Order: sequence, then structure tokens, then C-alpha cells
Amino acid sequence: MNESMIKEKKEPSIATIGIVLVLGAIVPMLDTTMTNVGINTILKDLSSTVNVMQWVATAYVLALGLAVPLAGWLLDQVSGRLLQEVSLIIFMIGSLVSGTANSIPALIIGRIIQGAGAGVIITGMSVLAIRAAHGQNLGKLMSVIGLPIVFAPILGPTVGGALIKYLNWHWLFYINIPFVVAALIATFALLPKFTPSAKGKAFDFLGFLLITGTFSGIVIGITNYSADNIFGKLSVLLPVFLGIDCLLVYIIYAFKQPNKVLVPLGLFSSANFSASTALLFLSGLMVNGVMFVLPLYLQNIRHLSVIWVGIYLIAQGVGMLATRSITGTLTDKYGARWIVITSMVGAAITTLPFVFFTAKTSEWLVLFVLFLMGLTRSGITIPVMSDAYTGLDPKLIPQATVATRMAQNIGGSIATAVLAGVIQSIVGNNVAADVTLNNAYQTAFIWTSIGTLLGVIPAMFLSNRIGKKAN
Repeated sequence: MNESMIKEKKEPSIATIGIVLVLGAIVPMLDTTMTNVGINTILKDLSSTVNVMQWVATAYVLALGLAVPLAGWLLDQVSGRLLQEVSLIIFMIGSLVSGTANSIPALIIGRIIQGAGAGVIITGMSVLAIRAAHGQNLGKLMSVIGLPIVFAPILGPTVGGALIKYLNWHWLFYINIPFVVAALIATFALLPKFTPSAKGKAFDFLGFLLITGTFSGIVIGITNYSADNIFGKLSVLLPVFLGIDCLLVYIIYAFKQPNKVLVPLGLFSSANFSASTALLFLSGLMVNGVMFVLPLYLQNIRHLSVIWVGIYLIAQGVGMLATRSITGTLTDKYGARWIVITSMVGAAITTLPFVFFTAKTSEWLVLFVLFLMGLTRSGITIPVMSDAYTGLDPKLIPQATVATRMAQNIGGSIATAVLAGVIQSIVGNNVAADVTLNNAYQTAFIWTSIGTLLGVIPAMFLSNRIGKKAN
């Protein structure tokens, strides 16, 4: 009896596990929003352009997405707690490299290291939380472990703006270190070991290289195209065709080696999973892409200081927070389909006003639209993430997490590259007049709205419990 009581006391609750995992994940997510606020300052300090500076955001998100397959495999090979600890240390090293950088190449290297650590941390958060909860009440669970997504746009821009104003942009990365140390201590003290479930399985290096080639080629091609708007040149066609070839080879390889690949094609036999993956890819446009463009827009068109940019973006975060809890509950009760469709349409509508806003538009109207934009975001990410796991065999959770996280983050890197290219293609490499800049950002917001509406198509294949009686 005593031994049983001691064991029960030592076993942390699901709530405790969730809090520890969120503490680790909120560091890289805060870093993303803080860095976006600093893009304009870093651009001027290092005498760069929007097209080059987008790599500071894109390299991070792309590295994060490509680290996900490795994370999925590692979670089956080593202790989940050990993996989280090592990943936090890698992220801290990347923060140090980024903080000490005095050139764009050095900063990009630091961001790649950060992204590699962040990819494993965020993937581990999802997989380990689901394992701890044994796949139950996924809507509510996603609303809890998705808290970093809510607080990042609230805290990140404000903290980032203050750091730039009172210190300098290097502190956007130095500030990560004490948070990482706190997360390391909590992980070591409170997180269970999480014994690996499929130890001994060989890592799919060929599949990883093909996935890396696919998305790196596409992102590089898009970025090179935006430099001078010439599609037919070798620097554009070669990486794009290389990416497409890698994708085709991966599909053939995955078909022949279904038990070996990182992302089995069998996952996509589920309409729910396929739709969720497509929507998560598009959500990168609404999250990463927009959060790259908005700070630049607010500083260059609205002429706000970095502090005020952070304050403005709080409105969006508050909107996300307002609908977060109810979204998880509604998803568990009614399914994801109509919640996501409604939110997608709402997201497109709330992005369109920025096409017509000018420097003279009332600040209260801008804040109100940002708040409405935030309201729609929770209605997309939470239902889609929970629906991706609906009906899946628990053994497929790591592979499913690999696919969904990779789709979301690589979609974000492609979205950032596309929107940066749209802006750069209009602005050019010279200092642009306000009218030209305004036209560039307006075009980027139009692209965002159209891309968001495209998400309604895959959303039709999500789960729907409205009008259906429970068995």
C-alpha cells in the first residue's frame, strides 16, 4: 500500500506534464514573434533588403519543419525527457550564435540551429502530451498545449519592441537563455522519462534527404524568382525542378517501403488526416506569413515604433485567447468542419481591410480589425490539429505528428518566402516611396486573403458531427 501511494505521488499529473512541455515550447514560439518585430531594425542595421532578410525568418521555420521528421524518429528511440533537454540546449546554442551575429550569414546560421532545436521541442510537446493523455479529449488537450501560440503574439512583439528600444536587437536572442534554463530545470525535475515505444527502428535517411530536397528547393526557387521576377533563369528553375523531382521520388519510395519511411502514404488514406495536413500547410500563410508582413507594414506604412508595433499586435493575441477554450470544446462536440470553414472565411474577410488601410486610417479601426483577425485564428489551428489525430492508431501518432508539424512549418516558410517575394518584386532593391511600399503590402495582404479562402476546399473533408446522433 505504501509503495503504491509513493509511486502515485511521484507520478506527475497530465496537467503538470502539459505545463512543463508548454514552458519549453513557449521559448521558441516567443522567439519567432520577437524576431519578426525586429526584422525592420535588423534590416537597416545590417544594410539588407526585405528579400534577403526574409531568410532570417524562413531559415528558422524551414529548419524547424525539417527537424520534425528527425524528432518523430528520435521519440521512438530515446527517452522523451532526455530529448527535450538536449533540444533545449541546442536551441540555447542557436540563440547565442544569433545574438552575437554581426552579419546576415552568421545570423541565418544561428537561426538554423535555433530552428533545429525548436522543431524537436515543439514536436515532442505534441507527441508526449498525447501519450500522457492516452489520446482522450484531444480538442481540449490541443487548446492547452497550444497556449504558446496564443501568448507568443501577445508577449513576443511587446517584449521584442522593448528590447530593441532600450537595448538592441541582439537581445532578441540573448533573452531566450534564462527561459531555456528555467525550462531545463522544470523538464529535469518534473517530466517523466517517456520510455521509447519502437526502439531499434533505423532512421530513414533517404526519405529525410528527399523531404529536405523537396521543400528547400521550392523555397530557394521562390526566393530567387522574387529577386528580379524572371522565372526562366537557371537559379529559379534548377532548385524548383530539383524539389519536384525529390517529391516524386519520395512518393515512389514511400509506396515501395511503407514500413520504413518517415511519413507513410497510408496516413493519407484518411480524409480527415489529408484535409488537416493540407489546412496546416495553408495555415502557415495565415500565421508565419502574416506575422512576417504585419510588423513591417506597421513600421513602414503606419510609421509606428517597435514598442507600438508590439502593442498593436497584442490585439490579435487577445482575439486568439478569447476564442481558444470554446473552440476546443466545440470541436470535441460538433467536429471540425464547419468551425474551420467559418473561421477560414472570417480570416480572409478580416485580412482584406489591410488592403485599404493607409497611414491615416484610425488606429482604433486597425486595432479592432487585428482583434477580429485573432478571433478567427483559434478556430482554424485547434480544430485542424485535433481532427488530424481522430481515429488514428496510437502507434501512428509519431508519424502523424511528423506530417502535420512539417506541413505547418514548411508551409510557413514557403508563405514567408512568397510574401517577401511579392513585396520585393514591387519595391525593388532601392529605397521605395511610401506609395510604392503601400502598394507592395496591399498586394501581400490580397495574396494572403486568397490563399486563406483556398482552405475552404480541404476543410469540407474534416469531421462533422452536426445533425448526427451518437451511437
